Amino acid sequence: MTTSTFARIAFAAVIASGLTLSFNASALPQASMKDIQSLKEACQQIAIEDQLPENEVGVFLLDCVNDQLTEMGYERIASLEVSQ
Repeated sequence: MTTSTFARIAFAAVIASGLTLSFNASALPQASMKDIQSLKEACQQIAIEDQLPENEVGVFLLDCVNDQLTEMGYERIASLEVSQ
């Protein structure tokens, strides 16, 4: 096998795997607003118990909710603004 052929095969494999990952990421279901709100409330309780500084709460809530959504097999969200 020539270097050129090998390079083409490797390039095709990279493109194919990227398309597969892209498809899988968008194939996840979206959580309901009720579920997101419930997760947000649970994460707010954790933030209170951990006595997080006010300036860290927003980032913590989004990370916390997204971690839970990922574990549940749902698509991650970009913002909690729509769930308020």
